[in-house]
Formats: sequence, C-alpha cells, structure tokens
Amino acid sequence: MSEKNAVAKSPAKKVPKSIFFAWPTRTIAYAVGSVMMGYVTYYATDIMGLNIGVVGILFMVSKIFDGVSDIIAGYLIDRTHTKWGKGRPYEFALIGYWLCIILCFSAPVMNIPVSYIYVFVMYTMVNSVFLTLLLCAEPVYLANSLEDSSQNVSILAFAGLISLVFTMVASMVLPQLVTRMGTTRGGWIQLSLIMGIPCMVVGMIRFLVVKERADVSVAAEPIKFRQMIDLLKKNKYILIFAIIIFFSNIGTNLVNNVQTYYFTYVMGDLNLATGFSATTFAIVIVMALAPVLSKKFGFVNLMRATTLIGMIGYIVRLFNVHSYTLLLLSNVLAMMGFYTMFSFANTFVIDCMDYGEWKTGVRSEGTVSCAQSVTAKIGTAVGVGLVGVLMGMAGYDGNLAVQPESANKMLIALFSVVPAVFCLIQFILLKIYDLDKYLPQIQKDLAEKRAAKD
Repeated sequence: MSEKNAVAKSPAKKVPKSIFFAWPTRTIAYAVGSVMMGYVTYYATDIMGLNIGVVGILFMVSKIFDGVSDIIAGYLIDRTHTKWGKGRPYEFALIGYWLCIILCFSAPVMNIPVSYIYVFVMYTMVNSVFLTLLLCAEPVYLANSLEDSSQNVSILAFAGLISLVFTMVASMVLPQLVTRMGTTRGGWIQLSLIMGIPCMVVGMIRFLVVKERADVSVAAEPIKFRQMIDLLKKNKYILIFAIIIFFSNIGTNLVNNVQTYYFTYVMGDLNLATGFSATTFAIVIVMALAPVLSKKFGFVNLMRATTLIGMIGYIVRLFNVHSYTLLLLSNVLAMMGFYTMFSFANTFVIDCMDYGEWKTGVRSEGTVSCAQSVTAKIGTAVGVGLVGVLMGMAGYDGNLAVQPESANKMLIALFSVVPAVFCLIQFILLKIYDLDKYLPQIQKDLAEKRAAKD
C-alpha cells in the first residue's frame, strides 16, 4: 500500500482522568533525577578531584554498554507478557535508577584509580541499565494504556508541563543546596537522599494507577533477534527519529553540564543559576498550547517551529556573554529547541509503532522504542563527554579559582554556538520526517484490520 492520500481521523476519545493525572508522576521523578545527574561531572572534578578530561572519556566509553543494553531491553519488552502488561512492569526500574544516583553522589574516599572505576560503574548503572529499561518501556506502556493513540499528545503535553515545573524547581533549588551543602562529601550524600527518596515514592504512583488494556496483554508470537533488526531496517521513520534524538541529546546535555561551570567562572556567581532556571517556566505556555497548536498546524510543524525558536535563543546569548538580563531572555527561547522534542518523543515513537505494524504486519513495540533509546543515551554520553574533553583541551583545571581565558571562551561556545548548531541539525532532520502526512490513513487501515480480526 502506498504512503499517500491521508484522510481525516475520527474525533479522539476523551482521555481518562486516571491516566491524565497519574502519568506525570514518574515523569517528575525522572526529571528531577536528570537535573541531579547534570552535576555528576562537577561532583567528579571538584569534589572527588578527578581529571575532567578522563571523566569525559569514561562517560563516553560507558555508552558502549548502552548500545547493548538497549537492544536487550527492546528484546525483553517484546517478549514480556504478564498480568501487568508489557511496559508497566519495568516501572520498578525507577527505584534502581534513583538508588544508583544516590550512590553516584555518595562516593567514599578512595585512591584516584578506584575513584575513576566507581564513577564509571555508577554512571553506567544509572544510564545503561535502569534508565534504559525506563525509556524503552515508557512508550510501550503509554501506547497500551490508551484506547485512542491520538490521546497521547494531550497526555504528554500535560506530563511535559508538570515535568517542566519540577525541572525548573529542581534547577532553582539545587544550585542553592549545592552552594550550602555541596562543599563536602557528606553534604552531597544528604543532598542526594533529600532529592531521591521523595522521587522514588512519587514516581511509583503511575504504576499503581495506570493499567494496560487487557486486549494487549495477551501473549503474541515472540520476536526473534534477527527479526528485530529486519523490522528496524523497514521502519525508516524510527531510524530518522533516532538520529534526531541523538543530536538533540548531545545539544541539551552540553548545555546542562556546562551550566554550573558557566555561572561559576563566566558569570562569577553560581547563585545566578537559580534565576536563570526560573525562566524555563515560560515554556509552560508552549506546553499548554501544544495540543491546540498541533491540531491546527500539525504536530511535526510545531516541533520544527520550536526548534528554530530554540536556535535563535542560543545565538542571542553571543550579543553580550556577561549580560545576565540577556541570558535570562535568551533562555526563554532556547528552552524550546530541545525541551519540546523530549516532551513529545513518545508521540513520535508511538506513531512509528503504527507505521511499522502497517508496513510489516508486525507490531514491534519494544524494538521500535529501543532504537531511539539507544541513540538518546549515546547522545547524552557524547554531550557529557564532550564537555569534559573540550574543556580539558581548553585548559580547564578544577583546582584553579580563576580559569584561563581559553577555558572561558570554550564555556561560552558550549553554552551558545554549539547547541545552536545542533538545533539546526534537528530542524533539517525534521524536514525529512514526513510521517504525519500519511499517519491518518495508516491508523485507519490498522483500525479496520483489527476490527476484522474481532
């Protein structure tokens, strides 16, 4: 069947309140954990006394395990058929995720070689094991909990809005706590516990409330490993989106991991990061309007527009790198570049699941989900690793109170020019991604096929 002649979809069903309000709870726990992990390089260099270049290389090497663990996760999810469903059981990975974050910031005093091993292992456990399971299973869990796949935009918009609020609060609170508590190892242990324990409790609410539909929990024929590869090759749109997510994660993690250094050495006051983080609240307007704008202009067109706005925001910072006012204004725009993409990533994934089923006759949920999860975490590691490698090349030394001019110039570039380039790449790839043109017809064909089987 040709990918042409899209038709209008039937009106979407109303989203159940139980799903609408419970879905963001685990998103909150992950969002706060992500902010916390943004300090891992700073902790390793300025608290543990490790070399920033070596730490950056270790984080990138850690991603070798991600390439394997994501494939394993997708394989496991496609073969999971329990009374709880396919994606829902993997919500328990949140507990392991946060326990390893706490351990990551609770490093005992060790010699330097052992310290490098400790950081590498904890970082790998957080990202390659537990975050892998969470990210791969989430779109499967959501897709199998909804009666109408079009409901996911509204749910993800609300979840993204809530996530943004808590990300903003964590980004505002953490610099203050780091300033007061983050000068000693004991202080970091207390800080990680303060953040981690409530997040583990809140994050499991989704598992208790949101259930997968009974009709998708029935065991199907297991997908073999070779079949996974073949299904991915035939799903061009998940491959395009996986590349988009790769570059998006490089860009955003560069910014997140360089922010503490930027305010410490370029702006001269880490406390200014609190007010800076508060500007992210402006994107709440975009998140609130996303369902309406998506219906009027198209979901992918909305993502293209926010990407361009984000690029402009990063470039604006170059006009005066020491102006706090300009920095605040620029962040209102810059946040749209990557944040909206991450907030609605599962919408892309669920659409790609539909395309894959329509194209091949096999619904490979775990396989499709793991493809973008692999590139997301590789991109994260590359972003984090590049901060260490490039700053090390520029002469950064965590033992110095004042950094050399070359290091400050690198910080400025990593906080403006480099993320702007990744926004541009993201926009170009979104122009290639045109599944939205054919999706209505694809979903209509799938609905008719499933109805014929009943």
